[in-house]
Amino acid sequence: MKKALFTLAMAMIALTMGVQAQESNNYKWVAGGTGSFTYNRSSDAGQLQSDRTATRIEPFVGYNINDRWRVGLTIGMEYTKTKELNTLGSLVTLDPKRTYRIGPYVHYNALTWKRWILFVEAEALFSKSPRYEVMNDNSTPLGGGGMAPAPGAAPTVYDVTSQYFTFTIKPGITYELSEHLNIDFNLNLLGWFVKAGKEKRLDTNAESDIFDTGIMLDMLENNLDQYWRNIAIGLTFKF
Repeated sequence: MKKALFTLAMAMIALTMGVQAQESNNYKWVAGGTGSFTYNRSSDAGQLQSDRTATRIEPFVGYNINDRWRVGLTIGMEYTKTKELNTLGSLVTLDPKRTYRIGPYVHYNALTWKRWILFVEAEALFSKSPRYEVMNDNSTPLGGGGMAPAPGAAPTVYDVTSQYFTFTIKPGITYELSEHLNIDFNLNLLGWFVKAGKEKRLDTNAESDIFDTGIMLDMLENNLDQYWRNIAIGLTFKF
């Protein structure tokens, strides 16, 4: 059974050179970032099946059109390191996957109550992952419903690259710590997304399509660790 040992949300702080107050404390520019760190480990009958660590940071800048609407640019990087058990019972450490992202976003403050703000964000990101390793279908881990490889098939690991476009609409919550600083909770567990792109296997140059779309409803997960893996915490500086 897959279990998350811990999830530590971390925020990336964006420094500003000065603070300029606007009329009625309406600051036009913002800068900040969100981030998360997750560690997941799963086992079956005492046998380690997989071990995964993922770190993600996403700094951003934005311009407030008015009290409700903001537009801006997000950049980001995610680093994932994985160990998996292959069909021969060996624990394989795969080369890490690095994913780089960049794209615009639109932020809308839907509801304000005292220091709390419920917001909705739409973002369009281009993502690219240089060379990383994956297991083929013959290396599906045994146990937990896994299947053994066909006779004579040896577990293999091969290199791939990928690039894709993602459009996402999702909610979040902001708390105003001070006149110039907010703390943000991005709820990446509820919303709508579409993902399309290409994945290329480097040894054969074979390409496959990436396409996925749907509604994120991870709030319905039975396992509580599903919630924490999809919540990123960040800071927003207003100036």
